[in-house]
Amino acid sequence: MIAYAITGCAVSSSGNMVGEAASVKYSTDDKKYRIAEVGMTFAAAGEDSFISSLHNDVEISGGSLNLRASLLSLSYSLLGQKGGLFLSVPVTIPLDVGIRPSFVQWIGPAYLGTGVSFVGGFFPNEQEDDYVPKADDSFGRFDGFILYNLGGGAMFDIGEKLSLGAYANYERIALNSGGSNVKDYGFHVDVMGGAEGKENLPAYAKRVNVMTLGLNAFIRMEKPIGFYVEYSPGELMYNDDWWKFRVGAVLLY
Repeated sequence: MIAYAITGCAVSSSGNMVGEAASVKYSTDDKKYRIAEVGMTFAAAGEDSFISSLHNDVEISGGSLNLRASLLSLSYSLLGQKGGLFLSVPVTIPLDVGIRPSFVQWIGPAYLGTGVSFVGGFFPNEQEDDYVPKADDSFGRFDGFILYNLGGGAMFDIGEKLSLGAYANYERIALNSGGSNVKDYGFHVDVMGGAEGKENLPAYAKRVNVMTLGLNAFIRMEKPIGFYVEYSPGELMYNDDWWKFRVGAVLLY
């Protein structure tokens, strides 16, 4: 008897360079902007990446709420081009938290940047006692990991109040589960008959590198606000059938 299901996990990402790039772009000698960011991230594996239980092959997939706030920043000028160093705190819900040093360098209307996130988190066990196999007695699992991103893009001013941009980002993402079950996380399709889908799934940790393409827009105000949307197609080079979608907003204050 074989059945297929889709389940969920926490998705953590080192993010992009949009916030840092905008902070450097809009900061002046009199006003240095900090970054506050909120986003949603969804990711899933290709057909060859499954978690197996008694009757189910479960596609690795999940989504998370992502928050980030800058703690420190230092701006500089290199050959007349603006740049910046940043230290921020990224938070993913379900729960992990980290520290992220990053830098960005502008070259005309384009920028390059990189960031590294040192992350630790706890991922709760959501197995059920009356499901099979017998639930693990643990509350979940702790994990620590390093994520990174390297990317660049461009922003162009459209009038005095609006900037539009595009970017590319090569990044490492983490997918973590402390234990889950088929029924609670998605739909169950019994292709042979007889399986009810009430199965516990083991804890796991997966690390994946993906290439991401994105678009962003910023509205210039006293506190500039920006929005971005990005996608990692499974067919794109280096992605190996993994895809990721993220949408978010950035406030400079």
